[in-house]
Amino acid sequence: MTIRMKDIAVRAGVSLSAVSLVLSGRRRQSISSETRERILAIVNDLGYRPNRHARTLATGLTNNLGVIISEISNPYFPEIIRNFEFAATASGFETQIVNTEYDQRRAAFSIRKMIDDRVCGIAIFTSQFEQELVDDIVRNHIPIVLVDPGPAGPWTSRITIDYAKGLEYLLGHLLDLGHRHFAAIVGPKEISSAKTYATNLKRIAKKKGLQLNQILSCNYRHDGGMQSVSALVHDPNFPTAIFCANDLIALGAISALEQAGMRVPQDVSIVGFDDIVFARLARPPLTTAAVPREELGALAFQMISRMISLKRPIGESRVLTPELVIRESTAPPRVDPPLMTSSGHSHATQPASNPGKTGPQTLTRRKPASKTGRSIRSPQSR
Repeated sequence: MTIRMKDIAVRAGVSLSAVSLVLSGRRRQSISSETRERILAIVNDLGYRPNRHARTLATGLTNNLGVIISEISNPYFPEIIRNFEFAATASGFETQIVNTEYDQRRAAFSIRKMIDDRVCGIAIFTSQFEQELVDDIVRNHIPIVLVDPGPAGPWTSRITIDYAKGLEYLLGHLLDLGHRHFAAIVGPKEISSAKTYATNLKRIAKKKGLQLNQILSCNYRHDGGMQSVSALVHDPNFPTAIFCANDLIALGAISALEQAGMRVPQDVSIVGFDDIVFARLARPPLTTAAVPREELGALAFQMISRMISLKRPIGESRVLTPELVIRESTAPPRVDPPLMTSSGHSHATQPASNPGKTGPQTLTRRKPASKTGRSIRSPQSR
């Protein structure tokens, strides 16, 4: 026996339009939470399955949402996708995920296919995305959320990760420990997020009267960090602390330093960015800036959902602030810097005195004060 929306409406004692609104994921004040839950319970009891083909013919849209990411192997993305998809599924939407591998041709093909398939919204979790593709989406009146700085606009919402604030927290932590000689591994030169990271770090360092001794570029993976540090250990101006554009680079840097006979944090401190799961499992556990990725995924869906349900042509903008997470990869600098051999291995030197830090540090979360003097609460979390 085929279950129809009319059967659900009769059993729930509501109108057909009320059932249609609930099943579409749209929220109206005229439908109470109690009524919505009653309709969904009946849908579940009867095993109702909507006719997606009929809906597409009637509205010109599917219940599919598109998600664009740049590198599926990067552990930065799973929490984002999981929370986006969880929120979407709970509201009756399906999700199709596309991995671009930073390839603009692949991104263009995927977006045009999504437009042809009449998805009802697209979330883009990569900074490597051409404006021409955004314009194509907007021209087709498809809501879009970009994780990229900039103003909101017609059918367009934006979420900005305040990387500058995260870097300020990391630099402040290292300065408090006594570091004054820094290097940075910033990611690929051709990727906008890497350029933004480098620009912000140089600006913040200059504001503090500091200068970065070395700025190196590499891919965003573990091997990129290893290769960069392998070149860095031969520099006579070896830093006491190294900034890494993400946690994978930082983990690679730690591996390369260990191979060179250097200890983290006794010989050099390392900081990452993102707070992926491997950051807390590393040896030593990594000091980093935690990007609120769980909130990011859920917020992106909420923004799309609002544009769909309220038929709003204008999007909105939000800013998410990273949180400083202090672990065991940072410590005060050595009084006598490690001496490197021609093979890239360090001679043993005496560590600097470190009052109050005689044992391993436990994981702590520092909540930097805001301009108003209040602490920034972590929402959980590039």
